[in-house]
Amino acid sequence: MADRINIDQGRVEEKAGQIRGAAAYLVNVPLTPQDNKTTLPANEKGREAYGRSQERIAALGSLLDQEVKNIRGLGAAFAQFDEMMGQLRGNGNRYPVLSAK
Repeated sequence: MADRINIDQGRVEEKAGQIRGAAAYLVNVPLTPQDNKTTLPANEKGREAYGRSQERIAALGSLLDQEVKNIRGLGAAFAQFDEMMGQLRGNGNRYPVLSAK
């Protein structure tokens, strides 16, 4: 079984890098100072909603960063598992094999 498993670490790293690149765009962008100068209640509510949305966008970016770490870690763990399975197979059977004469 271990000889048929193909781990493409390059592709794992490529996909993790793509996710990381997307996460770089998910940052909190505050309003400019002129956007904070108003007395209209509707504008205040709009600013509050914008602030909450920016916080959530930044949180999503942080979660994607964590997923990148998880993907890279899983790729490394899978490669290690595959190596161990190959070594087990090379060690032969665990129990002695009996054959009839």
